[in-house]
Amino acid sequence: MIGVIERVKNNVLLKCSTLNDEIISNTLLDVINEGVYHFAEDLESLISDLHFNFSEEELRNKTKDIIKVPIIKKIKRKLFIDSLALQITNDAFVEKFFNDEITLEDLKSSYIKELNDNKSSNQLNMAEDLNLNEIIQGLRLYVEENIISSLKENVFLTNAIVSLVDKIRDELENSLKKMIDDTDLKYLDILTNELLQDAKEELNIEEKGNEAMMEKDITPVEQNLDEIKEEKTKFDKYDDMTLFNKVILTLNTSEEKLTRKENSLEKRKKEVDERLNATNKNIEANIERENKLSQRKLELNSKEIELNSKLSEAEVIFLNMKPLIKGLNNIKVSKEKGASEDE
Repeated sequence: MIGVIERVKNNVLLKCSTLNDEIISNTLLDVINEGVYHFAEDLESLISDLHFNFSEEELRNKTKDIIKVPIIKKIKRKLFIDSLALQITNDAFVEKFFNDEITLEDLKSSYIKELNDNKSSNQLNMAEDLNLNEIIQGLRLYVEENIISSLKENVFLTNAIVSLVDKIRDELENSLKKMIDDTDLKYLDILTNELLQDAKEELNIEEKGNEAMMEKDITPVEQNLDEIKEEKTKFDKYDDMTLFNKVILTLNTSEEKLTRKENSLEKRKKEVDERLNATNKNIEANIERENKLSQRKLELNSKEIELNSKLSEAEVIFLNMKPLIKGLNNIKVSKEKGASEDE
Protein backbone atom coordinates (compact mmCIF):
# COMPACT_ATOMS: atom_id res chain seq x y z
CA MET A 1 0.00 0.00 0.00
CA ILE A 2 2.87 2.38 0.79
CA GLY A 3 4.25 1.87 -2.71
CA VAL A 4 0.87 2.60 -4.28
CA ILE A 5 0.43 5.80 -2.25
CA GLU A 6 3.89 7.09 -3.20
CA ARG A 7 3.31 6.26 -6.86
CA VAL A 8 0.04 8.21 -6.91
CA LYS A 9 1.67 11.16 -5.09
CA ASN A 10 4.50 11.28 -7.63
CA ASN A 11 2.12 11.04 -10.61
CA VAL A 12 -0.03 13.88 -9.27
CA LEU A 13 3.05 16.03 -8.54
CA LEU A 14 4.45 15.50 -12.05
CA LYS A 15 1.14 16.29 -13.78
CA CYS A 16 0.59 19.43 -11.68
CA SER A 17 4.12 20.61 -12.51
CA THR A 18 3.46 20.03 -16.23
CA LEU A 19 0.21 21.99 -15.92
CA ASN A 20 2.10 24.94 -14.37
CA ASP A 21 4.49 24.98 -17.32
CA GLU A 22 1.52 25.05 -19.73
CA ILE A 23 -0.08 27.91 -17.76
CA ILE A 24 3.09 30.02 -18.05
CA SER A 25 3.67 29.18 -21.74
CA ASN A 26 0.10 29.58 -23.01
CA THR A 27 -2.66 30.84 -20.71
CA LEU A 28 -0.61 33.62 -19.07
CA LEU A 29 0.57 34.96 -22.43
CA ASP A 30 -3.03 35.01 -23.68
CA VAL A 31 -4.11 37.00 -20.60
CA ILE A 32 -1.32 39.57 -21.07
CA ASN A 33 -1.88 39.90 -24.83
CA GLU A 34 -5.62 40.41 -24.38
CA GLY A 35 -5.12 43.17 -21.78
CA VAL A 36 -2.47 44.90 -23.92
CA TYR A 37 -4.68 44.71 -27.03
CA HIS A 38 -7.64 46.37 -25.28
CA PHE A 39 -5.41 49.10 -23.79
CA ALA A 40 -3.67 49.97 -27.07
CA GLU A 41 -6.95 49.96 -28.99
CA ASP A 42 -8.67 52.29 -26.50
CA LEU A 43 -5.63 54.62 -26.22
CA GLU A 44 -5.28 54.87 -30.00
CA SER A 45 -8.95 55.80 -30.33
CA LEU A 46 -8.43 58.67 -27.83
CA ILE A 47 -5.33 60.21 -29.42
CA SER A 48 -5.88 59.33 -33.10
CA ASP A 49 -6.92 62.90 -33.99
CA LEU A 50 -4.12 64.63 -32.07
CA HIS A 51 -1.26 63.98 -34.53
CA PHE A 52 0.77 61.75 -32.25
CA ASN A 53 3.27 59.54 -34.06
CA PHE A 54 1.94 56.36 -32.43
CA SER A 55 0.22 53.52 -34.26
CA GLU A 56 -1.84 50.96 -32.40
CA GLU A 57 0.78 48.30 -33.11
CA GLU A 58 3.55 50.52 -31.70
CA LEU A 59 1.49 51.11 -28.56
CA ARG A 60 0.93 47.36 -28.16
CA ASN A 61 4.64 46.57 -28.57
CA LYS A 62 5.73 49.29 -26.13
CA THR A 63 3.16 48.22 -23.54
CA LYS A 64 4.33 44.60 -23.81
CA ASP A 65 7.95 45.68 -23.41
CA ILE A 66 7.06 47.41 -20.15
CA ILE A 67 4.73 44.91 -18.43
CA LYS A 68 5.10 41.45 -20.03
CA VAL A 69 8.34 40.20 -18.44
CA PRO A 70 7.59 41.54 -14.91
CA ILE A 71 4.13 39.89 -14.92
CA ILE A 72 5.56 36.55 -16.09
CA LYS A 73 8.21 36.70 -13.33
CA LYS A 74 5.52 37.54 -10.78
CA ILE A 75 3.28 34.60 -11.75
CA LYS A 76 6.23 32.18 -11.93
CA ARG A 77 7.16 33.20 -8.39
CA LYS A 78 3.57 32.80 -7.18
CA LEU A 79 3.22 29.31 -8.69
CA PHE A 80 6.54 28.32 -7.14
CA ILE A 81 5.56 29.60 -3.69
CA ASP A 82 2.14 27.93 -3.93
CA SER A 83 3.66 24.62 -5.15
CA LEU A 84 4.58 23.51 -1.64
CA ALA A 85 1.03 24.17 -0.40
CA LEU A 86 -0.24 22.25 -3.44
CA GLN A 87 1.97 19.24 -2.73
CA ILE A 88 1.04 19.18 0.97
CA THR A 89 -2.66 19.34 0.06
CA ASN A 90 -2.44 16.60 -2.56
CA ASP A 91 -0.34 14.27 -0.39
CA ALA A 92 -2.73 14.66 2.55
CA PHE A 93 -5.80 13.84 0.45
CA VAL A 94 -4.09 10.84 -1.20
CA GLU A 95 -3.27 9.35 2.20
CA LYS A 96 -6.75 10.04 3.56
CA PHE A 97 -8.33 8.45 0.48
CA PHE A 98 -6.28 5.24 0.67
CA ASN A 99 -6.78 5.01 4.43
CA ASP A 100 -10.57 5.23 3.88
CA GLU A 101 -10.75 8.44 5.93
CA ILE A 102 -12.46 10.38 3.14
CA THR A 103 -14.64 9.68 0.11
CA LEU A 104 -14.12 11.10 -3.35
CA GLU A 105 -17.15 13.38 -2.92
CA ASP A 106 -15.83 14.72 0.38
CA LEU A 107 -12.48 15.34 -1.29
CA LYS A 108 -14.08 17.35 -4.12
CA SER A 109 -16.11 19.49 -1.72
CA SER A 110 -13.22 20.39 0.61
CA TYR A 111 -10.18 20.45 -1.71
CA ILE A 112 -10.22 24.11 -2.80
CA LYS A 113 -10.74 25.40 0.76
CA GLU A 114 -7.91 23.21 2.07
CA LEU A 115 -5.60 24.31 -0.75
CA ASN A 116 -6.30 28.00 -0.08
CA ASP A 117 -5.76 27.51 3.65
CA ASN A 118 -2.38 25.90 2.97
CA LYS A 119 -1.45 28.73 0.61
CA SER A 120 -2.26 31.25 3.34
CA SER A 121 -0.18 29.39 5.92
CA ASN A 122 2.98 30.56 4.08
CA GLN A 123 5.16 27.47 4.59
CA LEU A 124 8.10 29.00 2.69
CA ASN A 125 7.96 32.29 4.64
CA MET A 126 7.43 34.01 1.29
CA ALA A 127 4.43 35.69 -0.29
CA GLU A 128 3.32 36.86 -3.71
CA ASP A 129 -0.04 38.48 -4.45
CA LEU A 130 -1.62 39.58 -7.74
CA ASN A 131 -1.31 43.33 -7.13
CA LEU A 132 0.11 44.97 -10.28
CA ASN A 133 0.49 48.57 -9.07
CA GLU A 134 4.29 48.50 -9.15
CA ILE A 135 4.42 46.94 -12.62
CA ILE A 136 1.79 49.27 -14.08
CA GLN A 137 3.68 52.25 -12.63
CA GLY A 138 6.24 51.84 -15.43
CA LEU A 139 3.49 52.05 -18.03
CA ARG A 140 1.98 55.05 -16.22
CA LEU A 141 5.29 56.93 -16.37
CA TYR A 142 5.68 56.16 -20.08
CA VAL A 143 2.17 57.46 -20.85
CA GLU A 144 2.71 60.61 -18.75
CA GLU A 145 6.04 61.44 -20.39
CA ASN A 146 5.10 60.70 -24.00
CA ILE A 147 1.39 61.55 -24.19
CA ILE A 148 -0.10 63.32 -21.17
CA SER A 149 2.75 65.85 -20.99
CA SER A 150 1.50 67.23 -24.33
CA LEU A 151 -2.15 67.31 -23.21
CA LYS A 152 -2.01 69.09 -19.85
CA GLU A 153 -4.43 71.75 -21.01
CA ASN A 154 -7.01 69.09 -21.98
CA VAL A 155 -8.09 67.89 -18.53
CA PHE A 156 -10.89 65.69 -19.86
CA LEU A 157 -8.59 63.76 -22.21
CA THR A 158 -5.87 63.52 -19.59
CA ASN A 159 -8.27 61.98 -17.08
CA ALA A 160 -9.54 59.56 -19.73
CA ILE A 161 -5.99 58.33 -20.45
CA VAL A 162 -5.21 57.96 -16.73
CA SER A 163 -8.41 55.92 -16.38
CA LEU A 164 -7.24 53.67 -19.22
CA VAL A 165 -4.05 52.85 -17.31
CA ASP A 166 -6.13 52.01 -14.22
CA LYS A 167 -8.41 49.91 -16.42
CA ILE A 168 -5.63 47.70 -17.81
CA ARG A 169 -4.35 47.16 -14.26
CA ASP A 170 -7.79 46.09 -12.99
CA GLU A 171 -8.46 43.95 -16.07
CA LEU A 172 -5.15 42.11 -15.76
CA GLU A 173 -5.54 41.56 -12.00
CA ASN A 174 -9.04 40.09 -12.48
CA SER A 175 -7.90 37.89 -15.38
CA LEU A 176 -4.90 36.60 -13.41
CA LYS A 177 -7.09 35.79 -10.40
CA LYS A 178 -9.49 33.84 -12.64
CA MET A 179 -6.52 32.03 -14.19
CA ILE A 180 -5.22 30.97 -10.74
CA ASP A 181 -8.72 29.87 -9.62
CA ASP A 182 -9.19 27.83 -12.81
CA THR A 183 -5.76 26.27 -12.29
CA ASP A 184 -6.74 25.19 -8.75
CA LEU A 185 -9.77 23.39 -10.22
CA LYS A 186 -7.49 21.67 -12.74
CA TYR A 187 -5.29 20.50 -9.85
CA LEU A 188 -8.41 18.93 -8.34
CA ASP A 189 -9.22 17.19 -11.64
CA ILE A 190 -5.68 15.78 -11.83
CA LEU A 191 -5.91 14.41 -8.29
CA THR A 192 -9.38 12.85 -8.68
CA ASN A 193 -8.54 11.33 -12.08
CA GLU A 194 -5.38 9.76 -10.69
CA LEU A 195 -7.26 8.32 -7.69
CA LEU A 196 -10.02 6.94 -9.94
CA GLN A 197 -7.45 5.42 -12.30
CA ASP A 198 -5.67 3.71 -9.42
CA ALA A 199 -8.96 2.48 -7.93
CA LYS A 200 -9.86 0.98 -11.32
CA GLU A 201 -6.51 -0.82 -11.50
CA GLU A 202 -7.00 -2.19 -7.98
CA LEU A 203 -10.47 -3.45 -8.98
CA ASN A 204 -9.02 -5.26 -11.99
CA ILE A 205 -6.36 -6.88 -9.81
CA GLU A 206 -9.02 -7.98 -7.33
CA GLU A 207 -11.18 -9.45 -10.09
CA LYS A 208 -8.21 -11.39 -11.46
CA GLY A 209 -7.48 -12.66 -7.96
CA ASN A 210 -11.08 -13.83 -7.56
CA GLU A 211 -10.91 -15.65 -10.90
CA ALA A 212 -7.71 -17.37 -9.81
CA MET A 213 -9.36 -18.41 -6.54
CA MET A 214 -12.32 -19.83 -8.43
CA GLU A 215 -9.99 -21.88 -10.62
CA LYS A 216 -8.30 -23.21 -7.52
CA ASP A 217 -11.67 -24.17 -6.04
CA ILE A 218 -12.41 -26.25 -9.14
CA THR A 219 -9.16 -28.22 -8.74
CA PRO A 220 -9.83 -31.90 -7.97
CA VAL A 221 -10.07 -32.73 -4.28
CA GLU A 222 -7.42 -35.40 -4.56
CA GLN A 223 -4.91 -32.87 -5.90
CA ASN A 224 -5.70 -30.51 -2.99
CA LEU A 225 -5.15 -33.32 -0.52
CA ASP A 226 -1.79 -34.15 -2.09
CA GLU A 227 -0.74 -30.48 -1.88
CA ILE A 228 -1.79 -30.32 1.78
CA LYS A 229 0.23 -33.43 2.53
CA GLU A 230 3.23 -31.96 0.72
CA GLU A 231 2.97 -28.70 2.72
CA LYS A 232 2.77 -30.68 5.95
CA THR A 233 5.85 -32.61 4.96
CA LYS A 234 7.77 -29.35 4.39
CA PHE A 235 6.98 -28.03 7.84
CA ASP A 236 7.26 -31.35 9.66
CA LYS A 237 11.02 -31.42 9.18
CA TYR A 238 11.35 -28.28 11.43
CA ASP A 239 10.64 -28.14 15.13
CA ASP A 240 8.48 -25.39 16.60
CA MET A 241 11.40 -23.24 17.78
CA THR A 242 13.06 -23.33 14.35
CA LEU A 243 9.82 -22.32 12.63
CA PHE A 244 9.37 -19.48 15.13
CA ASN A 245 12.89 -18.20 14.48
CA LYS A 246 12.34 -18.31 10.71
CA VAL A 247 9.14 -16.25 11.05
CA ILE A 248 10.91 -13.69 13.28
CA LEU A 249 13.80 -13.48 10.81
CA THR A 250 11.37 -12.83 7.93
CA LEU A 251 9.62 -10.08 9.87
CA ASN A 252 12.93 -8.46 10.81
CA THR A 253 14.04 -8.49 7.18
CA SER A 254 10.81 -6.78 6.09
CA GLU A 255 11.19 -4.21 8.84
CA GLU A 256 14.77 -3.50 7.78
CA LYS A 257 13.62 -2.91 4.20
CA LEU A 258 10.98 -0.45 5.39
CA THR A 259 13.52 1.28 7.63
CA ARG A 260 15.95 1.66 4.72
CA LYS A 261 13.14 3.10 2.59
CA GLU A 262 12.19 5.56 5.33
CA ASN A 263 15.82 6.64 5.74
CA SER A 264 16.17 7.08 2.00
CA LEU A 265 12.99 9.17 1.85
CA GLU A 266 14.13 11.26 4.81
CA LYS A 267 17.48 11.90 3.14
CA ARG A 268 15.75 12.86 -0.09
CA LYS A 269 13.41 15.19 1.83
CA LYS A 270 16.40 16.95 3.41
CA GLU A 271 18.02 17.40 0.00
CA VAL A 272 14.79 18.86 -1.39
CA ASP A 273 14.50 21.21 1.61
CA GLU A 274 18.09 22.38 1.11
CA ARG A 275 17.45 23.02 -2.57
CA LEU A 276 14.26 24.90 -1.72
CA ASN A 277 16.12 27.08 0.77
CA ALA A 278 18.86 27.81 -1.76
CA THR A 279 16.28 28.60 -4.43
CA ASN A 280 14.38 30.86 -2.02
CA LYS A 281 17.55 32.80 -1.24
CA ASN A 282 18.28 33.22 -4.95
CA ILE A 283 14.73 34.37 -5.61
CA GLU A 284 14.85 36.85 -2.73
CA ALA A 285 18.20 38.19 -3.95
CA ASN A 286 16.90 38.58 -7.49
CA ILE A 287 13.73 40.29 -6.29
CA GLU A 288 15.77 42.65 -4.11
CA ARG A 289 17.98 43.53 -7.08
CA GLU A 290 14.93 44.07 -9.29
CA ASN A 291 13.34 46.31 -6.63
CA LYS A 292 16.52 48.37 -6.33
CA LEU A 293 16.77 48.73 -10.10
CA SER A 294 13.09 49.73 -10.32
CA GLN A 295 13.53 52.26 -7.52
CA ARG A 296 16.65 53.63 -9.19
CA LYS A 297 14.78 53.91 -12.48
CA LEU A 298 11.95 55.81 -10.80
CA GLU A 299 14.43 58.14 -9.13
CA LEU A 300 16.19 58.79 -12.44
CA ASN A 301 12.87 59.46 -14.14
CA SER A 302 11.93 61.91 -11.40
CA LYS A 303 15.29 63.66 -11.68
CA GLU A 304 14.92 63.84 -15.45
CA ILE A 305 11.49 65.43 -15.09
CA GLU A 306 12.88 67.88 -12.51
CA LEU A 307 15.83 68.80 -14.76
CA ASN A 308 13.56 69.27 -17.75
CA SER A 309 11.35 71.53 -15.64
CA LYS A 310 14.35 73.61 -14.49
CA LEU A 311 15.63 73.79 -18.05
CA SER A 312 12.27 75.09 -19.21
CA GLU A 313 12.29 77.68 -16.43
CA ALA A 314 15.80 78.75 -17.42
CA GLU A 315 14.76 79.11 -21.05
CA VAL A 316 11.78 81.27 -20.04
CA ILE A 317 13.97 83.47 -17.86
CA PHE A 318 16.51 83.80 -20.67
CA LEU A 319 13.81 84.73 -23.15
CA ASN A 320 12.45 87.36 -20.74
CA MET A 321 15.94 88.77 -20.21
CA LYS A 322 16.59 89.22 -23.93
CA PRO A 323 14.45 92.41 -24.31
CA LEU A 324 15.95 93.83 -21.11
CA ILE A 325 19.50 93.29 -22.35
CA LYS A 326 18.59 94.73 -25.71
CA GLY A 327 17.06 97.81 -23.99
CA LEU A 328 20.15 98.32 -21.87
CA ASN A 329 22.34 98.11 -24.95
CA ASN A 330 20.18 100.72 -26.68
CA ILE A 331 20.43 103.06 -23.66
CA LYS A 332 24.19 102.64 -23.59
CA VAL A 333 24.47 103.39 -27.32
CA SER A 334 22.25 106.48 -27.02
CA LYS A 335 24.30 107.76 -24.09
CA GLU A 336 27.53 107.31 -26.00
CA LYS A 337 26.06 109.19 -28.97
CA GLY A 338 24.88 112.00 -26.67
CA ALA A 339 28.32 112.30 -25.11
CA SER A 340 30.02 112.52 -28.49
CA GLU A 341 27.65 115.26 -29.64
CA ASP A 342 28.33 117.29 -26.47
CA GLU A 343 32.01 117.14 -27.18
